[in-house]
Amino acid sequence: MTMITDVRTNLAAVLEAAGPDRPTLCEGWRTRDLLAHLLLRETRPDVAAGIVLPPLASRTERLTGALAEQLADAERYAAGVRRFRSVRTPARAIGRVDAGMNAVEYLVHREDAVRGREEGRAELAALTPFRSDEQQLVWEKLGGVGRISALRHPGGLRLVGTDGDGEPVFGERVLRRPANESLPGRLVQAVVRAPEEEPVTVTGQPLELLLHLFGREADVELS
Repeated sequence: MTMITDVRTNLAAVLEAAGPDRPTLCEGWRTRDLLAHLLLRETRPDVAAGIVLPPLASRTERLTGALAEQLADAERYAAGVRRFRSVRTPARAIGRVDAGMNAVEYLVHREDAVRGREEGRAELAALTPFRSDEQQLVWEKLGGVGRISALRHPGGLRLVGTDGDGEPVFGERVLRRPANESLPGRLVQAVVRAPEEEPVTVTGQPLELLLHLFGREADVELS
């Protein structure tokens, strides 16, 4: 099995165990809404376009909500999870494309389901990680997905990847350098940087860093 197949299977297992009514970290969404989003995102390109194109967003929201209502039924929800796990789409036919489009999406939404409510969290967390090298695989993805988040940090953004004991075993990754880093020394001294433009370092395990970059509450240290 490939990495993307593993993480998809793991997400499906978490959704299956969570059932259709568990709150998620996506405001206003329960697991049935999350499953509806995932199904439409991969099987209905015409609907998924509204995720990134504001003029189509209202239609996407409406159809996602309609499907989520159907998935409130336990049997339909279980069938939806099975479909998500096994459906064949053009993107899934090419492993590299599948991983590029879906790996990060799956990991973030898995944690959305696991962490959405404290009750039952331990049971769902027991289904993760999807494989022993998960943190390494996540670390390798951060360079690409973090570029957009780095735009919010004009003063610079650096990640430090640690293990569970806080040791920086993954090293560091600079996602954005300070805008004036390459200026001559005399000009650097003349630049007055606002507080919100100070360089930011985010330290934590790779999965926590990923969640932070996507705006979720995560166990990271900011400095």
